[in-house]
Amino acid sequence: MEATTEKTKLVQELLHKLGEVVHQIQRERGCAGLFLDSLGKVFAERFQDQNQAVDAAVEDLRAFQAREDVMAVLPSGFAGRLKYLFVKYDDIGKLRDKIRLLSVRYTQALNSYTFSLTVPTIDAMIELAQREPGHNSALVSAYANFLQWKERVGMERALGARGFHTFAFRNQEFCDRFVALIAEQKTYFETFKALASPSQIALLQDVVKDRDMDALKDINTLLEEGAPPHEVERYSGETWYDLLTRMIDCLHTVEARLVETLCGAGLKEAASTGQTRAMISHVGHFRPFLKSLPTFSGLEDNELDELLSFAQVREYGKDKLLFLRDEPAPRLYIVLEGWVKVYNGLESGEEAILQMLGAGETLLESAVFLNVPAPVNAQVVERALLLSIPAPIIRQRLHSNPRLAVNMLNAVSLRSQRLVQQIELSRLRTVQERVGWFLLRLAINQKSPDMTIHLPYEKSIIAAYLDMRPETFSRTLQKFRNDGFEVESDRLKMPDAYALCGFCDADLASQCPRVGDDACPHPEYGDIEILTGT
Repeated sequence: MEATTEKTKLVQELLHKLGEVVHQIQRERGCAGLFLDSLGKVFAERFQDQNQAVDAAVEDLRAFQAREDVMAVLPSGFAGRLKYLFVKYDDIGKLRDKIRLLSVRYTQALNSYTFSLTVPTIDAMIELAQREPGHNSALVSAYANFLQWKERVGMERALGARGFHTFAFRNQEFCDRFVALIAEQKTYFETFKALASPSQIALLQDVVKDRDMDALKDINTLLEEGAPPHEVERYSGETWYDLLTRMIDCLHTVEARLVETLCGAGLKEAASTGQTRAMISHVGHFRPFLKSLPTFSGLEDNELDELLSFAQVREYGKDKLLFLRDEPAPRLYIVLEGWVKVYNGLESGEEAILQMLGAGETLLESAVFLNVPAPVNAQVVERALLLSIPAPIIRQRLHSNPRLAVNMLNAVSLRSQRLVQQIELSRLRTVQERVGWFLLRLAINQKSPDMTIHLPYEKSIIAAYLDMRPETFSRTLQKFRNDGFEVESDRLKMPDAYALCGFCDADLASQCPRVGDDACPHPEYGDIEILTGT
């Protein structure tokens, strides 16, 4: 046990030293930007001092990683990764010479610092943290997203200092790039919060000063809203640099402390509270149901359990807004109970309901798969219980688990197919056919022994989903009364088990437990594989 602990300490010390190199290079990058844009008039001494700080951090890292005890604990192949980084660090002198001679453009220098130095080092830090057996995978994922967030804030320092010094905020292309950077920041920050343990989040709250965060948010909000340049240009380049440097220095302190939390037993820490212990057991309660879903079909038990170790189960009240279109997609959602409507707004102010999702159906799978913002809005229409898994965890597993990747592709394809069917339903079928199809779907899902169908949410929402007015939906229900159905306010009772089979299609047949029976009026569907209804 002592040997394992000592090994973990050495790995964490190596992470500290790599992090110090990144931090100092990030600061040199910002200094270089102001130096170049001012033609050497601003930050000449700071740039020189920062060169020395970077060199000292690199030499400290070089001496530490050369120790025999450190080399002995490195993961296989990682020594080669470090050797590659030192080659990159040794080349920084050439970049500095060009900067001093003003023979390199600002964007070239920025890209060299970013893509040749900081990004490869951050990638190495994440790999080292992931490959240390003593580290908790969920906490490592939180740490990785924190590093990416801090790097984007560092980029904002460099770009913003230039913007305030050269009035670049009056250039729309520059502002667009800045807004895209802000969006990246938000994505990594929200994912960090979704993955982090309570103690990790507390570190951030304890160290980062509210005034600096507020100043950053104010400028970012103005840029996102397209405010006039005079409202944005409230700082000089030097003042902006110092403001962001204070914040990034605080983030560096948090980063160092996060390294010490990577061995935390994420779920054990969470389980110290009764609420989270209940959440963990709640996830386990739904395990058999989740295992039956196409998304997790064919996964080994340990693979599913690992995914579920990152999952959360939460109850949402009626009308709770889950997410809005164009927001980052930080989690994959699975409906366990209740109903969620997926919709987009129309210019008229009305809603176009695209889908009504019930138990076993997923939200945001395409956005998570493609790592893009949400393409739709989603809102709970009746009390719902949802399980969610952080998007970065899903994407990581997609790279390492072909079965999960195939399942996800199938899920995205099925969603696309059902959207086409929904368009067909609303445009090519009569009002009675739409209502009959919907009632049959409910009957198959509810499996009521007395042939009673319960309307799961308000009639106005059902009508919008079926692309008709509420009064049209009500009149159509009355027509079913003429066919022998007992119709009450929120329920219908079928005259027999096959009363709605005339509205069946291939998709519903694939879910029907009676497909292929002697009495089934659609023998052509008899060979369709039953997906549900077991």
